[in-house]
Amino acid sequence: MKASSVRRILVLAAVMLCTVLSAQSNRRTPSVVVLDPAKGSPFNDGVFEGWGTSLCWWANRVGYSDKLTDLAVDAFFDQTKGLKLNIVRYNIGGGDDPSHRHITRSDSNMPGFAQPVRNENGAFEVDDDGIVIYQYDWDRDKNQMNVLTKLLKRNPDALVEVFSNSPPYFMTWSGCSSGGVGEHRGNNLRPEYIPVFAEFLADVVKHMREDLHMKLNSIDPFNEPSSNIWGAYSNKQEGCNIGDNNVKSSVIVELDKALRSRNVRDGILLAVADETSIDLAIDTFKALSPEAKKVSDRINTHTYGGSRRAELQAFAKEQKKHLWMSEVDGIGTLGGQAAGDMGSPLWLASRIITDVNGMMPSAWVIWLVVDRHRSDFNNMERNNTSLKGAYWGTGICDHIEEKLLLGKRYYAFGQFTRYIRPGDRIIASSPSTLAAYNRESGKIVVVAVNSAANERPMTFDLAAFPSIPAASAKVIRTSGQVNEGENWNEDIPAVPVRDKKLAVQLAPFSITTFVIEKPR
Repeated sequence: MKASSVRRILVLAAVMLCTVLSAQSNRRTPSVVVLDPAKGSPFNDGVFEGWGTSLCWWANRVGYSDKLTDLAVDAFFDQTKGLKLNIVRYNIGGGDDPSHRHITRSDSNMPGFAQPVRNENGAFEVDDDGIVIYQYDWDRDKNQMNVLTKLLKRNPDALVEVFSNSPPYFMTWSGCSSGGVGEHRGNNLRPEYIPVFAEFLADVVKHMREDLHMKLNSIDPFNEPSSNIWGAYSNKQEGCNIGDNNVKSSVIVELDKALRSRNVRDGILLAVADETSIDLAIDTFKALSPEAKKVSDRINTHTYGGSRRAELQAFAKEQKKHLWMSEVDGIGTLGGQAAGDMGSPLWLASRIITDVNGMMPSAWVIWLVVDRHRSDFNNMERNNTSLKGAYWGTGICDHIEEKLLLGKRYYAFGQFTRYIRPGDRIIASSPSTLAAYNRESGKIVVVAVNSAANERPMTFDLAAFPSIPAASAKVIRTSGQVNEGENWNEDIPAVPVRDKKLAVQLAPFSITTFVIEKPR
């Protein structure tokens, strides 16, 4: 062998050894995260409003069964167990043309309250302005309403937002609640129905408040209006593109008027515009008319795309509007194949941390908690039995055995929702942690994610806190596989706080919550 070849081999070996030693050193050297209670959210006076989910589409599928509804309320909304969610987004269904059969997904064929009046030949009755005459059938959304009613009995203080995926089909160009076609695909709401649509939404609010005695927190008239993804005759769900920002502005202004004329505007925030991405949320709000901006109280954004989180936070603060992260989910994974069943939960936890740290919203809402169903509805649903791998939601509703099957993502979500509570304050931490502080009780909570295959040391510097409420931190952890792993494991020794520092070891592929609070 040539001397030059020997030298190359020795150099390569030395580089590899340095890499190994560096990795070992990194594992031994803890990351230091400085927590500062003074650096918090600028929204809602810095107070976190809570965690939530949309009811569509799963409540429409589950609410027929009182047993399944009770199981869902227990698992997701009870305030003493389960996820303890306190925010719910109620879908005001537009309702599709009854002659259509294209929505084949079992949970997303939403009934609509507004029913057009037809003459003896089956044609729509219209008024002098050519507007379809309709009447309300308040019994048409029994399933979703059953879930909402039961969860509000369990938690009367829950925050309820109502929102619309699509106007009623007879108010659209396509005559279909799944979206537009042709030249009107990008703007499916007929212009003459802008005030009518606003009045429809306001009537639903009035019915829920005055007839059903429900306390509503907010209303959002749109769902991803600027994303060109909604087309007529979709097999999945209702949807409506309203890409024209002048039309959006008109809907917002008309909705404000309609709510005020019915004396139901007080106590209800008008939120806009539930765009698909962070960047679209900024661009849409900037493009609204001055009057629409003035009557809007909150910016809602989804985070399926976009990256301008810090810009949205600064923009919402500048506009003096509240800010919610109102929808996201997905099938991403972290940790590679070695993470096993924790791959998808780690992704969900990381998305929560990225969104909340990046935007500091006063609420974070998952799209839906149940995305899959086991039933005899079709072959796909009959095969929905496994909680392994990546999936949307947090579990499976088994309609055959009337059970709720909860996966690792459920427990990942609960690492946040059970311990960072409404009334706490989100404070700055690090890209892999989410921290909260309660000024009244002194409680400090940190949720930490480790998506690596090795243990990760981390030290939390608590020097900025006026006092530490306990001498140690309670530890709760979710890790391992779906059947054998840890789920909210509390049988872990407490970690001492020394010199206002909390030094911890994060298990491989884990989500760990540390709670420092006064003993009860």
